[in-house]
Amino acid sequence: MMVAQPAPTLANEVRRARAGDAQAFAALVRTAQRPVYGLCLRLLRSEAEAAEAAQETFLRAYQHLGRFDERRPFDLWVMAIARNLCLDQLRRRQKVKTEDVEEHAHALPSHDLSLEERAIEKQEHASLEGALSTLPVEDREVLALYYVQKRTTKEIAEIIGVAPGTIMARLFRAREKLRQRLQPKEPLA
Repeated sequence: MMVAQPAPTLANEVRRARAGDAQAFAALVRTAQRPVYGLCLRLLRSEAEAAEAAQETFLRAYQHLGRFDERRPFDLWVMAIARNLCLDQLRRRQKVKTEDVEEHAHALPSHDLSLEERAIEKQEHASLEGALSTLPVEDREVLALYYVQKRTTKEIAEIIGVAPGTIMARLFRAREKLRQRLQPKEPLA
């Protein structure tokens, strides 16, 4: 199996960070910060928990930088760390059976839209977020990585640790579940 090569600048940054260059590691963090936080937020559905998980992700990446295989893309390696941390946290959450933390889904309306269009867009966004929140974490995960973070099925497979064909099947099933949840309910006669 051919593994994608990281950009030369990232390989250099990794080498420098391994040698103790804090600025090089900061540059690595900047390259992956937004996607890592985005994945954490989609999986954990809490801004505070997502921020904490993202910080923990980069702390672990720093601690285990010596284990990083430079033939792999750095961002995919860090995303896999974030995913594992979030799944661990979700497992702990299920064991403790705590109440769900209120979702914080904020849609920033465009100034070009009318008030009516903004209200419709906000309602559609809320409906989509609501439907997404009812999906299992595995479905939210592949949908977020594919549609929000624009990752390829091959990249998602590498992050999750399964075959690309499995990702394609998961995406298909997740889209079907989402489509069913978004269909209007027929009123009872």
